[in-house]
Amino acid sequence: MILSKFYCSADGSLHMKAQGHAGAGPKGQDLVCAGVSALTETLARAVERLYFQGMLRRCPRVELYEGNAEIIAAPKEPFRKEVAMVFWTVQNGIAELAASFPGNVTLEEALRF
Repeated sequence: MILSKFYCSADGSLHMKAQGHAGAGPKGQDLVCAGVSALTETLARAVERLYFQGMLRRCPRVELYEGNAEIIAAPKEPFRKEVAMVFWTVQNGIAELAASFPGNVTLEEALRF
């Protein structure tokens, strides 16, 4: 089971965490895992680009390793909506996977806009 969370911290940073394995197929052939991985990688690369475009207060934290992911981005106030939309889009993708594969993916906490 992949457990995922999206939330905002007190300082306004946006967070995405995911841990676990989908268990929907053999390693290397698990399409549910591949879907979550693709969305997570998309968010990781997007926040890195947002940083280089000057939209974040500091370098994002991106930690991706087998079975665990953590992505944190601290948007500058003028760009808060744009950065939040990137997180929201990925969150929606994870929510769709959780709805389609409830035994393999759970969205434990979601950002509210």
